[in-house]
Amino acid sequence: MSTTIFKVVKSHSAPATAARAKDWRDVALCRSHPDPEMWFPKGTDAVSMANEQEAKRICAGCPALAACRNWAIETREDSGVWGGLSERDRYNLRRRARSRSTDPAVRVLTFPSVKDAYEALAKKDGRHVLWTGGNEVKVGKARLTPNQVAWQATRRRTPVGRIFTDCETDGCVRHLNDQVIRQAREATRRAAA
Repeated sequence: MSTTIFKVVKSHSAPATAARAKDWRDVALCRSHPDPEMWFPKGTDAVSMANEQEAKRICAGCPALAACRNWAIETREDSGVWGGLSERDRYNLRRRARSRSTDPAVRVLTFPSVKDAYEALAKKDGRHVLWTGGNEVKVGKARLTPNQVAWQATRRRTPVGRIFTDCETDGCVRHLNDQVIRQAREATRRAAA
């Protein structure tokens, strides 16, 4: 993160590099680009889409492309362009990978209600609630992800936008956020800067 005397400036520049061995982040082209915000388009307007395409073009020639892309997918990075993939691209990759599963043990379980699905497949484990089912369940005619089931079963409002986990514990469906929570956090960060 770059700082000036007057304010903190957000920087895309691959994850922090202090106090670690040299790796792909040291050769990433985004580290030296004059407009780091290009990697974080703020919407779907023409300017944001042009910035996303330009960031992807720069990524295409980056020597850290593969390592950056793998890092973003493995850590489930939920914003910005990383390794030439936007957040939509990474989401669609994960979705396609789930739908191509050929494991016969992977089946979609059907439940009469979201509460029933949550009670059957979510198990409390200390501070976390771990999902023990597959990547998808069927409630009535709707197919839902574990995050959607957990959100609907434990919250009193409909989520806005996609639901992401805030937790680094694999399978945790307790620590979730939606667009409302993410926007509130961003507003708090801006106010603190």
